[in-house]
Amino acid sequence: MQWTALPSPGQLRVEGLGALREQVERLTKGDAARTVFRGAEPPVRALRAVSDVPAALDALRSPMMVARSGMLVPVTMLGVLSAVTMVLTVRQLTDFRRAELVLQLARGAGRARLFGVAAVEWAACMVPAALVGVWAAGPLLRVLERSGLPVEGAAAEAVGPAAWVVAGTALLLHGCAALLPVVWAADGGERETPSRSARRVVAQRAGADLVLAAVAVLAYLQLRQYEGLLSPASSAVGFDPVLVLAPVVMTVAAALLLLRLLPPLGRGLEALARRGRGLVAPLSGWQVSRGRSGQGAPVLLMALALAVGALTTTVVAGEPPSDRDRAAFALGADLRVTGGELPRGERYGALAGLPGVAAVTPLVSVPGTVRDASTTVLGVDTAAVRSSATPERMASGAWTHAVPALRSDLDGGSLAEQLGRLGADVPVHGMVLAGRPSSVDVQVSVASAAPPERTGPVWLSAQVEDASGLVTTVQGRLTPDGVSRTVSLPLGTGALHHPLQVTRLSLRSTPVRQFPRATLTLTVSGVAGASLPPGTHWSDVTPGGPVRTGLGCPGRSDADQAAAVSRAGVCEESEPDGGVLSAVVRGALPEIGVDQGPGAEAFALSAGTDTVSFGMPPTGGAAKVMPVPALVNAAFLRETHYAVGDQARLVFGEEEQFKLQVVGVVADLPGGRGRDVPQALVDVRALSAARAGLGLDPVADEAWLLAASSKEGAAQAERAVAADPRLGVVDSVRARAAALAEDPFRHGRRSALLLSLALSPVFAVAGFTVHAVGSARARRREFAVLRALGVRRRQLSGVLRLEQLVVVGFAVLLGGVLGVALAAVVLPLIMVDGGGLAVFPALRLTVGWGWTAVVVLATGLGAGAVVLVLSRMLARVDLARELRAGESG
Repeated sequence: MQWTALPSPGQLRVEGLGALREQVERLTKGDAARTVFRGAEPPVRALRAVSDVPAALDALRSPMMVARSGMLVPVTMLGVLSAVTMVLTVRQLTDFRRAELVLQLARGAGRARLFGVAAVEWAACMVPAALVGVWAAGPLLRVLERSGLPVEGAAAEAVGPAAWVVAGTALLLHGCAALLPVVWAADGGERETPSRSARRVVAQRAGADLVLAAVAVLAYLQLRQYEGLLSPASSAVGFDPVLVLAPVVMTVAAALLLLRLLPPLGRGLEALARRGRGLVAPLSGWQVSRGRSGQGAPVLLMALALAVGALTTTVVAGEPPSDRDRAAFALGADLRVTGGELPRGERYGALAGLPGVAAVTPLVSVPGTVRDASTTVLGVDTAAVRSSATPERMASGAWTHAVPALRSDLDGGSLAEQLGRLGADVPVHGMVLAGRPSSVDVQVSVASAAPPERTGPVWLSAQVEDASGLVTTVQGRLTPDGVSRTVSLPLGTGALHHPLQVTRLSLRSTPVRQFPRATLTLTVSGVAGASLPPGTHWSDVTPGGPVRTGLGCPGRSDADQAAAVSRAGVCEESEPDGGVLSAVVRGALPEIGVDQGPGAEAFALSAGTDTVSFGMPPTGGAAKVMPVPALVNAAFLRETHYAVGDQARLVFGEEEQFKLQVVGVVADLPGGRGRDVPQALVDVRALSAARAGLGLDPVADEAWLLAASSKEGAAQAERAVAADPRLGVVDSVRARAAALAEDPFRHGRRSALLLSLALSPVFAVAGFTVHAVGSARARRREFAVLRALGVRRRQLSGVLRLEQLVVVGFAVLLGGVLGVALAAVVLPLIMVDGGGLAVFPALRLTVGWGWTAVVVLATGLGAGAVVLVLSRMLARVDLARELRAGESG
């Protein structure tokens, strides 16, 4: 009796997985009866519990750490952006109140009193704001969820412990930024600091720049070293803080370095404005070039916001093409068909006739070892798929792909040329059948030294290779009476892949215990519609090598040693005049055969020792077979220590399969066994030629790879295969890419990215508004003096407008360029698979120019609108109040 208990995935939370594991292990490793029946007398005995839950949770550990790390990167960037916004806001308020604090201190107010009043004011405003923020997070997230953003479940966590930790951290940061300047001012912070020489200032700035550059480089090297977001430290806390912070550090450091371009921009604007007669442009350029308005903080804020936005849009735009690249590489083609009920010879015609199919090839695999390294040899019909290796199909994110589905940056040259080398100079190894025959008609006779009734069943089989290199074996029964007959070997029905050729002839003689050992004379006079290629001949290719002694061949000196070799063998072969093949064959020992009777018809020795085979060795050389040209992956060269141009021996067990001629190398082979497995890609026809020459069994199709004519054609072909179960089971790039896109471990990162995209412009506009207001208020006396000198209010408004628009434009340009540049550098390192390794093929930069432009324009227009409104309001100056401000003290 067995009970099965299944966990409810809908009720599982990430933080509860550890407790679930402990409970399951307690059940499986402890007293199951006591646990299940809670100490009561169990109604059954020998109760035990077995569970795969611990192993399943172990398998989820790495993907969960990857998901957590991937989510923390945009969350950390958004946190830095919010921190900069808070600090900028607090700094403006502090600057606005600094004179008041100094005045109160001068009038006798104690430092503790000043700090206490400031702390009470801060707490009265910020603590309620933090509470309201936490409570409002849930409803806001529900609004975003109803708007279509992928934030399902986030609203339920908005009032959890993590939310209060974030709120507390924000309060602490804001409190430090707000209250520390009060302490500093009360401690005499307003005392005039000694001036620094220009040389010292330049040296300090250069040193700071070098430190920033070094920090950015170190962060990049950390990501580059681990090729992802996981490291040995990730297991301790679930993520590596250094690797998570590395992209953020790079972004901030790069933005701070690029701020050095703002003063030269202002000086250029000032120099350009001097050529005119106006006041607005020179005054604005003078302010920007000297940093009199404290533009660094708002520029940094907007640049970070736009960098986060551009980075997010690049991720959103780059994931779908990357998913298609990964799916195509995993499958090896647009469509991969496995299984099916159709005979092997009919599969090509059925698949090639599907709508939307541009090319079809079988995929075969041969396992073995090369220098003790487990190696897989993959084979495709290079002649059929070479035309699919076009730049359009090999581009990143293509909707249709080459076969094999290599991207242009991974082909190690020209894929079409390399496929051509694999299929070039395939040795002649068979007799080509003219036309489109439905059977192989062989003119053959076989004579037995014993009477026909004292000879076991004799069968003639032929291996017929189609244009793809796949082999079909057909056979027919022979009568060993020496009469030449035409034996028709049917090829079956369906559209075969012509032209066909006969690559091997085999004779099987069933040993019967009651009969003498068979001695047969085989004569093949011809094959209908085929002729022997010039310079070729049929030769003994029986597995194990030719055996000339120990068979007891007639007229040989070893006739009395008939028991030395028990299997069948060829005594001699020749090419008769006007014929194809003549051979004397010795059958297997009767003792290893079957008893006389009806069972002899279907009997065959499992090891094939009752069969002899004849094939065609290559012409023009002494080698039995030619090496097979192979395109290998990097793991093959690394594990076997071969190089391009070398020949490698593939061995299976103790038997050499064939030799590989390494003609090229790629990073890895699509549709294969994995990047760490040595693999080689060959042409199926060349592979079949080598195996036929060695007498090895023909290769079978493991799957079929289909190249679609277009995106719509791929969908049509997929539907056609799915509608006909006889064709097999289809797997497509579309389905694989959709599965990758729906990966639940991506959910958190995608939500964080979209929230960053939505909130970063808000932070930027809010911070810039505070800066613009604070900057204008700090210059009211300056504006009053200008008004007293005759400058009109419209001109002051123009000064503010031009000054802030220059800052906005520079920040927009800086942020957009910075985001795209960082995306190109960082994304290939932080976009990882479930195992924490960089995705393969590597992510190619796909900038979402449309969404990036929307984010940049939205932020720029928002800040520009603020500038236009505030410039008119803040240019209004009360001359009497500002110019007589000192008299009120």
